[in-house]
Amino acid sequence: MGNWLRNFLESQRVLVSVSGSKGVEDSTLKSSEIIFVSVPISKAKDVILDISKRAKRNTLIVDLSSVQQAVAKTLSQIPQPAAGLHLLFGPTVSSIQNQKVVLSVIKKSTLLDKLKVVLKNAGAEIIEMSSKSHDLYMAHLQNLTHFVNLNLAKVLLKNKIDLGGKVSTPPFLAQMATLSRVISQPPELLTEIQLGNSEGLSVLNDFIKTQQEFLQELKNGDREKLHKLIEKIHRSIDSTPKGTSNKQQATSIKQKDLPQKLKGKIAYLGPQGTFSHQISLTVAKESQLLPCENFLKIFEAVKSLQADFGIVPAENSTEGTVRETLDFLIDFDMRTNGSLNLPIQQNLLSEEKSLKNITKVYSHPQALAQCRNWLREHLPNVNMETASSTVSSIKEHRNELGVAFISPLLAAKLNNIPVLRKGIEDNKSNVTKFYVISKDINKLSIPTSRTLLFLTVFNRVGILRDILNVFASSNINLSKIESRPSREKVWDYHFFIEVEVSTNDERMDQALNILKQYCPVIKVIGGV
Repeated sequence: MGNWLRNFLESQRVLVSVSGSKGVEDSTLKSSEIIFVSVPISKAKDVILDISKRAKRNTLIVDLSSVQQAVAKTLSQIPQPAAGLHLLFGPTVSSIQNQKVVLSVIKKSTLLDKLKVVLKNAGAEIIEMSSKSHDLYMAHLQNLTHFVNLNLAKVLLKNKIDLGGKVSTPPFLAQMATLSRVISQPPELLTEIQLGNSEGLSVLNDFIKTQQEFLQELKNGDREKLHKLIEKIHRSIDSTPKGTSNKQQATSIKQKDLPQKLKGKIAYLGPQGTFSHQISLTVAKESQLLPCENFLKIFEAVKSLQADFGIVPAENSTEGTVRETLDFLIDFDMRTNGSLNLPIQQNLLSEEKSLKNITKVYSHPQALAQCRNWLREHLPNVNMETASSTVSSIKEHRNELGVAFISPLLAAKLNNIPVLRKGIEDNKSNVTKFYVISKDINKLSIPTSRTLLFLTVFNRVGILRDILNVFASSNINLSKIESRPSREKVWDYHFFIEVEVSTNDERMDQALNILKQYCPVIKVIGGV
């Protein structure tokens, strides 16, 4: 962490001098305004006393130990102003933005105020507390967590259970991600933390006592009592305040969540009668709607502010992602403001009276794909023609002999064309998700509990594994991951990832900061 701090301070245009294990020269000490001590906890006392004898009286001495009480006692005995600073993140984090820092002030100084300003201006969250309070927190967050995972690893290895998760469950894989992060730390550091924190043994003894009580309940075999115990734990966790970020509970924008009618112009895939038109009518008046002949025109309309919002199909439950939408989100630097779900019923429209007379079927490629089995069975020798929408070809081709269209019922009504067959989609639970897009994120200010991210990655072995581990370690579930060609190099890909947290969740901030070491570009597209 000493090297990390040096890099950070230099990025803030602070002149930094680093001294290694051979000690610090007197000239360096006497010219320094602030001295940071980053050494093993067991050596901190001697190093601080040595520095104090040779440093100026007004030099601020800051210790970076993750255990602070023992070091704080030494800091309180020296004549210089002093503090303990614990950076609550690892050295792989590339930015201090939204990271937490614990500060224990031993003796005040104007230099300490300046240091706090530097940290805050860079985006850090400073938490001030006493050294004792800090160590009590760390006894739970570090000692206990390390203790549990080290012993879990011992049991799994002893019983020859595959840590790689060949046979696994999602909770096991999530636990293995945490275990890996713990045991990958240097043994010297883990030892220092376990032995250096005076609050640690008390917490660990309390944990073991609780374990024994729980184990006794299992031995007793009283199902009802055990159920009540687990239920009590459940209720206690659910009632614990979790901050504003966890109040976002909507999985998608529903009609009841939206204003009765959206304000502003809405661009959609036209003409009138498409599914996009149908879903747009639920949130806007007809006079506000701007039909566009293809996806490109929708994004151009929103980009140029001809429309305040666009409603674009994003994913179908049968055919999957609409990849053109994903590509345009990046090409036009668009934001998502939630999503709308529409049950899809595909219908065969035609002036013909019988299926035997049909020789050609027009529709959008997605609609044709959603009906492929029905078409194969009922119209096996018919030509399939693609169109820019499920409606666009009706006016142009309706008078041709033997022609039919796969379209919504709304299109049949608006174009006064008969419905030859209803509900020809292969999957009767067919649903399409539409994104509400705009130039600005959160334009609707409606909470969503899912967020769409765009990532570019450093192309190396294991990079995707490392990225997924970041989300697992942050307790973030992924509901979707989609790769798209980068269009920069052959066989080079970018990723769209949908995560089950809101855009303002603290876990999101934590994960994004860690991801910076793996991803040169990270973009929060918005809530979905």
